[in-house]
Amino acid sequence: MDLALIFIALPLGLISTAVMDVNARALSVVGITGRGERRTGPDLLGRWIGYMPRGVFRHEDIRRTPPLPYELRLGFVVHYTIGWSLALAYLWGIDLSGRDPTPVNAVVYGIATTGFAWFLMFPAWGMGWFGARPPEPVVETPVPSAPGGPAGLAGRRRDSWRSRTRLARSSLWNHAIFGLGLALAVAIFDPLG
Repeated sequence: MDLALIFIALPLGLISTAVMDVNARALSVVGITGRGERRTGPDLLGRWIGYMPRGVFRHEDIRRTPPLPYELRLGFVVHYTIGWSLALAYLWGIDLSGRDPTPVNAVVYGIATTGFAWFLMFPAWGMGWFGARPPEPVVETPVPSAPGGPAGLAGRRRDSWRSRTRLARSSLWNHAIFGLGLALAVAIFDPLG
């Protein structure tokens, strides 16, 4: 691997990760990412990494693991270092394949990186594969009857598929946005040109 790629990947990774973070924050502010208890963030990433030197790699529910005083700073450093590493891997793969970087292969690559969250991070945080384990036990919820219908309850519903897959869908979207950020950064810096 060309040593220059390591340095070229730095601004690409920082820009891509920042684009992903701005998008995630914007979606959170307008309420698109869903309601309920927050399940991800740099503080939780910092908590996960911060407990590793203590020999703790998996948590029953990382949100209930005692916080560390430095977890937010550590989480941001790790988050942006991962972005840099993923940008480096993208450039290295593009360079080895002899292909040109394109928005399509950048977005496809970004989507592929979702696998790290789905199959490594979420299970280690106690959220199951794809982050599909609900934060609280699934409970039956009363559903009011339709207007003009019989008084009382019309039935019961279980925690929906939509709520159980919200984290998987939002992480897929965020990683696609990371890929778009990567495409933008590649267009700005033209690292292999």
